[in-house]
Amino acid sequence: MIKRDILEKIVYWLKKDKILVLKGARQVGKTTLLKEIEKYAKKSFPEIAVSYLDASNPLNKAIFESTLSLERYLSQNFNFPNQFVFCMIDEFQTIENSGMFLKNVFDEYKGQLQLIVSGSSSLEITKNTEFLTGRSLDFDIERITFFEYINYSLKTKIKSVSLENFSDLESFYKIFKSRIDPFFNEYVTFGGYPEVITTNLIEDKKIILEAIIKKYLEKDVADFLRVENVTAFNNLSKVLCAQIGSLVNKSELANTLNISSISVDKYLDILAGTYIFDFCRPYFKNVRKEISKMPKAYVLDLGIKSYLQKMENIQEVPGGDTLENFVYLAIIAQFSKNSVYFYRTTAGSEIDFIIEKDNRKLILCESKYSNNPRAPLAMQAFVQKYPEQVEKRVIITKDVLKQQGNIYFIPASIFPFVRM
Repeated sequence: MIKRDILEKIVYWLKKDKILVLKGARQVGKTTLLKEIEKYAKKSFPEIAVSYLDASNPLNKAIFESTLSLERYLSQNFNFPNQFVFCMIDEFQTIENSGMFLKNVFDEYKGQLQLIVSGSSSLEITKNTEFLTGRSLDFDIERITFFEYINYSLKTKIKSVSLENFSDLESFYKIFKSRIDPFFNEYVTFGGYPEVITTNLIEDKKIILEAIIKKYLEKDVADFLRVENVTAFNNLSKVLCAQIGSLVNKSELANTLNISSISVDKYLDILAGTYIFDFCRPYFKNVRKEISKMPKAYVLDLGIKSYLQKMENIQEVPGGDTLENFVYLAIIAQFSKNSVYFYRTTAGSEIDFIIEKDNRKLILCESKYSNNPRAPLAMQAFVQKYPEQVEKRVIITKDVLKQQGNIYFIPASIFPFVRM
């Protein structure tokens, strides 16, 4: 069993007056998490009944026809409404008018049950949860992070280390480098889908990864979201994988794929809404500029990138774009996506990532997979422009770990274990 760090954040809200919504791509472990929550609830709240229902199962369709039908089901199986119930619903977005249904259940049985639900497409979830404003808490369930993967693989619990305690980080690197490094290339090749990670043979990993992606294309894209030009959609995914970390120029994409700009917009929304790609915004003081300028694309699982680009050899040194994507995934595992930006001047000089902390201070981050890294001039220029805001600078390297004032050089393989 892979321990998910987000589990503690979710169970904290059990028995509180909120609907808990678990969102994420297919096959990332939402059902497994629901089962873990169910196990935790039964152990921590033995006086409370727990109901688990799969909304995508046709046999359960009648249960979700109305609040009354759900009440009847719960009363037949538990002492409801006299006994409080944790009502867990997997794939809730398959319920007709699911947002309104959940709202009605929440309002009618407040104080008598708590809904804990999961769903797969944020496009459908967003459409169906507009009625839940103020009633729900959303939890994004990502693929397995490198941090979680290492702890699973080593059958241990390695704790993260604060960047402020650099001597501790040096000790950490000496102790764990040789244990962590062998897993690095495998992770950046095959990514973080739970079933892929828990499969040992390389050939089996390839087969499972292919099955997951094909199921996404056939079920989500072709059937559920009714994409009319699946070929162009697939080609867009391949183009984005080939230009990771580059600006997303919608006009160029439309010309390359021979489709309209409207279709490009639609397909990009689907790729983001189904948790395949993320689009990092440029850093501007002016919010209107930030929104209007071109973003950069990052794939949310590196196995998808390998599959679409037909990369199979885990012995290969990861390219610069793969490393940059790995760094992005490590950053968003620690910070909100809305607080991560990139910086690019009109002259073309660039900083890979700018992280805005809760205290409004900034961390500048650059990926340089080499053993002779230097802080880019763009960082120095940015510090001169915003001297009061920059807290620290971080350069991701191959094997170099050192500190120069507020500039930190950190090897890529241990970067996910560093608290910034």
